[in-house]
Amino acid sequence: MSNPNNGDIKIDGKKEAALLLASLDENHRERILSEITVKDPALAAQLRKGLYNFGQVLALDSIELQKIIRAHPPKLIALSLRGLDAELKKNLFSKLSERQSRAMEEEIQAIGPSKLSDVKLAQDKIIEYARALHEKGEIHLK
Repeated sequence: MSNPNNGDIKIDGKKEAALLLASLDENHRERILSEITVKDPALAAQLRKGLYNFGQVLALDSIELQKIIRAHPPKLIALSLRGLDAELKKNLFSKLSERQSRAMEEEIQAIGPSKLSDVKLAQDKIIEYARALHEKGEIHLK
């Protein structure tokens, strides 16, 4: 807990706990999350959700990334990419075919300005799908 009047730093405990869990190997992480699930299933679900981020999805290899892209409408993918810096886009597009990269860039331009909350919602949908694939062993989020 923090008091902004005395210079304390505000800490998001759930976010910090998810980051700590993400740093553990999968066996330890799952054992801890299983124990939390017994006592507080809602907290465990929030922690699981916080384990992964959009950067991890973008870091997937091209084959795994294709599974994510093909499962979503182009507009949702484009919306999730709004506001990415040029280097991240370049890295992502290097994993796609030239035609697919061009089409994705055109789709991003076509949707125009977007609310940050809409972009975050699109990213969250993609992260959730990626997490489900990871849990099935179909992709490997790092």
